[in-house]
Amino acid sequence: MKIFIALFFMLLALSLTTVAQTFDFSGQIRPRAEYRHGYKTLLVDGETPGFNISQRTRVNMDYASRLFKVVISLQDVRVWGDVVSSNKSDLNKMMVHEAWGELFLTRKLSVKAGRQSISYDDERLFGVADWSQQSRSHEALVVKYEPSETTRIHAGFAYNQSADKDTGNFYSLVNYKALQYIWVHNQIKNMAVSFLFVNNGMPYNLTENNRTIQKTKYTQTFGPYLTFKKGDIKIDLAGYFQAGKNNLNIAKSAWYSGGDLVYALGRFAYGAAFQYFSGNNQVNPSTTDHEFSTLYGTAHKFNGWMDYFYSSSSHQSVGLLDLYVPVTYKKDKLTSEFQLHYYQATASVKDISNPAAAMSPALGIETGLMISYTFSPEMKISGGYSQMFGTETLQAIKGGDRALSQNWSWLMLNFTPIFFKSEK
Repeated sequence: MKIFIALFFMLLALSLTTVAQTFDFSGQIRPRAEYRHGYKTLLVDGETPGFNISQRTRVNMDYASRLFKVVISLQDVRVWGDVVSSNKSDLNKMMVHEAWGELFLTRKLSVKAGRQSISYDDERLFGVADWSQQSRSHEALVVKYEPSETTRIHAGFAYNQSADKDTGNFYSLVNYKALQYIWVHNQIKNMAVSFLFVNNGMPYNLTENNRTIQKTKYTQTFGPYLTFKKGDIKIDLAGYFQAGKNNLNIAKSAWYSGGDLVYALGRFAYGAAFQYFSGNNQVNPSTTDHEFSTLYGTAHKFNGWMDYFYSSSSHQSVGLLDLYVPVTYKKDKLTSEFQLHYYQATASVKDISNPAAAMSPALGIETGLMISYTFSPEMKISGGYSQMFGTETLQAIKGGDRALSQNWSWLMLNFTPIFFKSEK
């Protein structure tokens, strides 16, 4: 906390100089209650549903001048009750969410370095993952070249170590060892086109001459993302291919495609969308990994709010076809959204009773409703309810009992006050 206070007064002093600059000091308090009766996986008969209240607390400092910009964001993430009320110490230490500086070399070229959120396009591959209380950030160097408001080129680089070492580069965390990417974006009238290339290096351990050594295996992900908006119609399309080697040193060949059409009519917006992920065949296995990895995207935003797929929740790599219909309603400060999803495996799922046969590809149907009310720019309340209707195939790959009612509900308060703001 002493470090935080010192940083605040240092940046405040900078804001009082005569150089043109801005300084914002803001915060966030976000408690969320969740009732989990089949969240992420099917509940087993006899299991007790989970209920907890988690909370994110953040303080943010943002300083910018003509020459550079600095952002520091500290956060505490906890579950109510995980320490006793009379505790002398805290299990939850204040952690750094973001701490980066951006140097403006010219009006078009800048370099951004430090711990930062990385987000592009619809956040399918790179996103802030804001639903999770801890969110996501990377230690990276990002070079930005933006010659105009409609053309942007970003190149990012990261190299990770698990400790400050004088010798050796062994990486022990479940994370990428090295990462390089380039993102190119251009907008022409009603259409915007982006292209993303990611070289994702994961640590791979092997034994040679009775000792464990580590190598970095790279997977390449690349493809376009297109958006078109005219009047009341908005269309998004994306397609990505993956090649290279996975973290087990197995050849990778996977792909993803997705698209949605949204039509706005008064206060309503009606949509129709799909997402297709390749997967691994359980009946006739291949020596190549065909499971598409969503890398570092915002998983909760996609494939249903109950997080059964691609959200730290395994479904045995059998791929996914998600056909869904979102309907959104907005009036003044009230927003509500209804979603209906149909899920299907895109690779064969082995029948346990007859391993040579495949089960039905149908995985289930999920419905969900979310409602939010914005009292002011600094305070919002939101909540939701979702229900999963799973099939025998979903039960086979996830476990649990599909005959039970599988549901999840939540309620969240979001306070985002601005404590101090200075502009010169």
